[in-house]
Amino acid sequence: MSADFTKSLVILILSTFVIASFSLLVWVVPNLLRTPELIEGSRAIPLTALQVAGRDVYISEGCHVCHTQMVRPLEPEVKRNGRANQESDDIYEFPNLWGSKRTGPDLTNLGRKYSDQWHLLHLIDPRSVVPTSIMPAYPWLFEQVLSGDSITGKMETLRRLGVPYSDEEISEARLEIRGKTKGEVLIHYLQSLGVDTAREVNYE
Repeated sequence: MSADFTKSLVILILSTFVIASFSLLVWVVPNLLRTPELIEGSRAIPLTALQVAGRDVYISEGCHVCHTQMVRPLEPEVKRNGRANQESDDIYEFPNLWGSKRTGPDLTNLGRKYSDQWHLLHLIDPRSVVPTSIMPAYPWLFEQVLSGDSITGKMETLRRLGVPYSDEEISEARLEIRGKTKGEVLIHYLQSLGVDTAREVNYE
């Protein structure tokens, strides 16, 4: 009677290797080959140093858990949230923040829909501007001041991943961040969402 192949370590290793190789071939390689094409047709604009810092705050506070950044090409979603996402929109996103849970509204095309003051009030006390909001308040974000010490390394890493930052942008980043609060840079990030595709967005 032959041995049970499900108990073979060699078969397990080989199977894992084959499946991983297939996934790499199907998902990663085609995307790498299409990168120049995506860049050429993309309206995406790299985030500024302030916006990169704000995105870090957005992630660290778990905003991406309750808010998606992916408008699906469905008529009700487009009417509610604006232009649907395209593959070329996310060429500078590392990692992407598409999300899957919509406890709060989708923020893909938030852009300049609200003023900086509105965002300030909303973060300090969400119910002061949206009475039915269940979002927690984040007043301490406007008390925590950033040194900017880590931004240079982050932008250099993003450049290695393909974001076209210049040496000047990277060298000046620390001074742009230094002295700003977490709340301030978060607002900068929120105000950047959808701005690069603003000509295609319809805020209704």
